[in-house]
Amino acid sequence: MKRGIYAGSFDPVTLGHLDVIRRGGLIVDELRIMIGVNPKKVGGFFKVEKRLELIEESLEHMKWFGKDRSAFPVGTFSGLLMDYCKTHAVAFNIRGLRAAQDFNYEFEMHGTNVDMAPEVNTVFLVAPPSFQFISSTTIKELASYRSPALRKYVTPCVVGALLEANQA
Repeated sequence: MKRGIYAGSFDPVTLGHLDVIRRGGLIVDELRIMIGVNPKKVGGFFKVEKRLELIEESLEHMKWFGKDRSAFPVGTFSGLLMDYCKTHAVAFNIRGLRAAQDFNYEFEMHGTNVDMAPEVNTVFLVAPPSFQFISSTTIKELASYRSPALRKYVTPCVVGALLEANQA
């Protein structure tokens, strides 16, 4: 079984993330969607539990991915991603790239990752033009203004959670 991981903060999950999940699922038999939890960092817009819930709910909008839902487990991990990959027999590290700055960051990390876990293959998936400018920061900004454009970039459950969080 080819096992992959798509790790991130997903704060919140966007349609760009779901696109990476869909395309990553074409490469591996199982794609773990994992929120990296760093105990040294506090905060985030949504608590980790809410992010997990929003990912799970958002995956329900992906009926078209052609695989059983069980092929996309969702969870959290702490520590180094490559340590997680080695411990859980994950052979593919799926990374989404929106722009050149994403590539530069990921390329720097890739060198360390290869050194730590040469058996883990990093796969870079370049975002299509419609998702290249979606970021969680932009999504949160749109939500703070209750912009109708929000619906273009996230699933309905994420829209609801963002609008609810911005009511105060």
